[in-house]
Amino acid sequence: MKAAHMTEREIDAYYRRRQEENRKRIHALRAKRHIREERGRLFQRSLAAAVSLIVCTIFLKLNFQVQQQTGRVLALQNEVDELRLKNSDAEKRIADAGNLPAIQRKAVSYGMGYPKEGNVIYYTLEEQDYMFQTGDIPGP
Repeated sequence: MKAAHMTEREIDAYYRRRQEENRKRIHALRAKRHIREERGRLFQRSLAAAVSLIVCTIFLKLNFQVQQQTGRVLALQNEVDELRLKNSDAEKRIADAGNLPAIQRKAVSYGMGYPKEGNVIYYTLEEQDYMFQTGDIPGP
């Protein structure tokens, strides 16, 4: 259209159409920008959720490992306590076994006494440091 042959009404209609087209174009651009922003936000939220899930999974795994190790430590502490008790009992038995006056009193209560002349028999060992008893020991 040539501006020289256009009426004022036609010119106004032309500019209204141009404004309407511009509004539609601006609206479309804003809608596209809004969609891009929403996609970005969705990506950020998805990434944050994935990172949170990974962190929670790692935390739960570490927590489970700590609980397992705590159970192992308790089992080993129980084992150490049992071994200490056995060791204490063994030390007491050794101390009681090495108590010569108590052994002597016990032997006397069974009627035993110190060896007398001729009650001791000596054996010689050849190249061995032990011997087997194959018969009765001769009496005096």
